[in-house]
Amino acid sequence: MDQSAPFDAITVTPVVRTGILQPAKEVGMIEVAVAAFGLTGAIMSAAIIAGFLAGAAYVWYRTRHAVTVIEARGNNPNFLRE
Repeated sequence: MDQSAPFDAITVTPVVRTGILQPAKEVGMIEVAVAAFGLTGAIMSAAIIAGFLAGAAYVWYRTRHAVTVIEARGNNPNFLRE
């Protein structure tokens, strides 16, 4: 009798591991929340500062310049009857 393997048999190649891999550090919900609020907080802080600067510039401009003809003539709505 012939004890050889059949023609379509799959040869097995052994795999040898040379080191033990350490499991990854678990990340808790607190670390995820702190990281998310850190980035979001930075973006929100920048937006709040930009809003305050834009508002201050608008108020400064409005106190220095007249916007309408009535304001330019001393807030007299009957400027045609002068």
